[in-house]
Amino acid sequence: MLRSLIAVTGMGAASANALPIYQSNEVTLYMEGYFLAHMVNTYGDTQMQDGASRLRIGLNVPAYDKWDTGFNLEWGIRAINSAQNVVIQGNQQASPGEAQQSLYLRQGHLFAKHQKWGDFIAGKQWAVYYDVTYITDWYNVSGGLASGTYALGTDGGITGTGRADSAVTWRKRWEFEAGEFQVGLQYAAHAADLEIRVTDFAGPNTLLECPVGDCEYGINHGISLTYRADIGEGLFVGMAYNRVKMDIASQHGLIYDTSGIRPVLISDDTAFNASSNDWTTAFGAYYGKGAYQKGLYAALVVNRSQNNELAPPGSVTGITNFFDAKGSEAFVSYTWGAHNCYSLYGGYNIMLSDDAGFEAALVEDDEYRLAEYYIGFQYLWNERVRLYWENGINDSNVVAAPVIDDFMAVGIRIDI
Repeated sequence: MLRSLIAVTGMGAASANALPIYQSNEVTLYMEGYFLAHMVNTYGDTQMQDGASRLRIGLNVPAYDKWDTGFNLEWGIRAINSAQNVVIQGNQQASPGEAQQSLYLRQGHLFAKHQKWGDFIAGKQWAVYYDVTYITDWYNVSGGLASGTYALGTDGGITGTGRADSAVTWRKRWEFEAGEFQVGLQYAAHAADLEIRVTDFAGPNTLLECPVGDCEYGINHGISLTYRADIGEGLFVGMAYNRVKMDIASQHGLIYDTSGIRPVLISDDTAFNASSNDWTTAFGAYYGKGAYQKGLYAALVVNRSQNNELAPPGSVTGITNFFDAKGSEAFVSYTWGAHNCYSLYGGYNIMLSDDAGFEAALVEDDEYRLAEYYIGFQYLWNERVRLYWENGINDSNVVAAPVIDDFMAVGIRIDI
């Protein structure tokens, strides 16, 4: 039924703009998403690029005792440029798995919701950490670089900070006259292999490798606390913490002699242990009705983390690519005009390393500094079509240079 559709998109049900495909007293099948594309000038080149286009199909099934159950499947879409590279020389052809997929899974989960008992979700989904960090993730082209959400250059699935892989979450809301309080808990027992390589581990011209399956990400836990207060146009405050065990240990480490043309295995039973934790915490606040909604919206997220970021390959010596960091993101929009169609927006993403051991191992410069400043304008043509211009001004140092650059983009987004 429609009452089961009006809920927060990231928590297992459709938004109010979802398009019903089929409705009855037993089930509601719906579709939503958007298509986004922009022309971007960056790294000295201008090209048309895919935005974060997506398509979501969901099913809501009312169950006994006022439970709502169902599932959601969301795919990302690359439609503007999905071609593979053309190899002119050489005898090695890229396999399909090495090419960017035109259709890829962003989320897939089951849910069961109850007003009294809360929302239970199992599968790939928005993490409880994102309940806090989403408030600054509203840029049309870039953003989300300094909150610890999209860790290790991924969607945050492995770490459980972004679109968490194989996670089980519980969220419960309490409404008061002055606002709404929510708690979120998360657990994930998934494991992802870590490819560990340490040069000169057993002397000059040696290389240590961790056997497949021995070094991995382990159990993940997360918690978030948020409060929305009915003060003025609306005030939000929240905090989140996420932790995952890094199991970097083996009794069967592989040692190679690298002095020759090709590495030669000289030992397959080397013991080592460098296990640690990957954790990150975020605090966030905003004032206003919401991003791109009438009037002022101002949001800030600050972040501290350990081993939650990964430096570009070749930027350090040894096994020190993981580093501790501190970061902050800001997003501000002001919206006005008939039907709230004009929005001026801007802000920044800044992340700095905060790790003496990592900084001492850097090949260039003395820290990792990512800094991007944004300014943009959005025109809401109608409730489902928007045009935008976004400009990014890069002030990162040489260590973070492979991650981001100056850019200027114009684009269009059409919602289902």
